[in-house]
Amino acid sequence: MKELPHACRSAAVAVALAVAGSSAFGMTPPAAAHGRCYVSNGAKLPAASGGSVALCAAIERAAESLGKQAFTIRVDVGPRSMLTAYITLKDGRRLSPLRMAVMDSAIGKATLERFGAAVANHVAGATR
Repeated sequence: MKELPHACRSAAVAVALAVAGSSAFGMTPPAAAHGRCYVSNGAKLPAASGGSVALCAAIERAAESLGKQAFTIRVDVGPRSMLTAYITLKDGRRLSPLRMAVMDSAIGKATLERFGAAVANHVAGATR
């Protein structure tokens, strides 16, 4: 497993990003779809975060920097504030899952923005 740098917005919040080597794409049907973004278990997101709509919007904003590098993404919301992204590129390649966990607080809007940026960086790294 390859670990990415930690991003913290305060001492109370610790965010860890990791890229895992296994893929479970397709195991859970998406609960909410927004364009190229699908969210499973979006009801687990705190209402204050903006939910699955805000999650997909953050990913879309970050993806604007990629230009025409098309991809689809399914995000599974897991227990204990865990987000897992399964990304498929336009050419059909599936990237390693991207995981983010918030350790000391609930997922908020800033967390979703950081997750969107991590997704864009993950896609950009795979398409270089």
